[in-house]
Amino acid sequence: MQSKLRIALIAGAGVIAAACASDMTTSPAAQRAALAALVAPPISFDQIRTSFVGRSSETDGFVPGATASGGDNDDADNEEGDHGPGWGGLMGGGLGEAWIGGIGFGPGLGRGPFGDFDDSNGCAFSTTSNRNDCATIMRAGLTINRSYSFLDAALHVQQSFDPASTNTVNVKNSVTGTVTHHSTATSTVNSSSDFTVVGLAAGSTQRTVDGTASGSETTTGTRDGVAFTVARTADDKTVGLVIPIQDGRPTYPTAGTVTRSMTATVTKDGSAPSTTSRSEVITYDGSATATVVITHDGVTKNCTKPLPHGRLTCA
Repeated sequence: MQSKLRIALIAGAGVIAAACASDMTTSPAAQRAALAALVAPPISFDQIRTSFVGRSSETDGFVPGATASGGDNDDADNEEGDHGPGWGGLMGGGLGEAWIGGIGFGPGLGRGPFGDFDDSNGCAFSTTSNRNDCATIMRAGLTINRSYSFLDAALHVQQSFDPASTNTVNVKNSVTGTVTHHSTATSTVNSSSDFTVVGLAAGSTQRTVDGTASGSETTTGTRDGVAFTVARTADDKTVGLVIPIQDGRPTYPTAGTVTRSMTATVTKDGSAPSTTSRSEVITYDGSATATVVITHDGVTKNCTKPLPHGRLTCA
């Protein structure tokens, strides 16, 4: 887990005009703002287990028409690698390193992707739940809760993580609260995740991951004297993700699927609401290339992504 809260990135690049919402009564600026809202996941997603990547300063959050540098992201309509929701990139900041084979295996705590479990920071074993329930963290207006369960290879409950014998870990995270940013914007968030990792014990030949994550964010405020409301939701499901273990170097997933979706609605005073939605289904088949099926506002394209860091291309 990351120890410092990092609020979702404000960004406007990586959107294309062909994916605009179909409501023609909505202003073009509102349409572009809705698309820009898919660039990063909701606030708090850096505090849960999710394939989405979102990171920026604690004082930032998505505001239509504003970027971290103070520019205007309503004019962005280009494609930009893996960091934008155009046909040349993935939404939500891209796909996390653990999901593409970008993290190597090695000795010690962590030992590779999905292995960074530490229950020592204010966590205590409960004989009622057979879990390590951790102290609530209050940070930047958010309430963060987490808990862990540990099992050895024989499925015996363990009271703490043992790097030598713990084989299965389930981690649950939740975040709720309200964050004020850009002086005039207030975001209320609610997110959670439930992830299980098998194959952590010494001598394991592969790691298998299953999990779900979801969240919502509602932001109200003003921009250049115009009141706005932004509602964003995101869902993330990992099923049967298999990562072979080879000490000393990263290995990419060879099986499993990741299903991600986001919806954003931007409403500005004087304009009709604009809504955009997108889903991405990533499938691993044992080759060095993952298939990605993207559906954006009803338009579907079949794409491929070389692992780990190849550029997404769509037919």
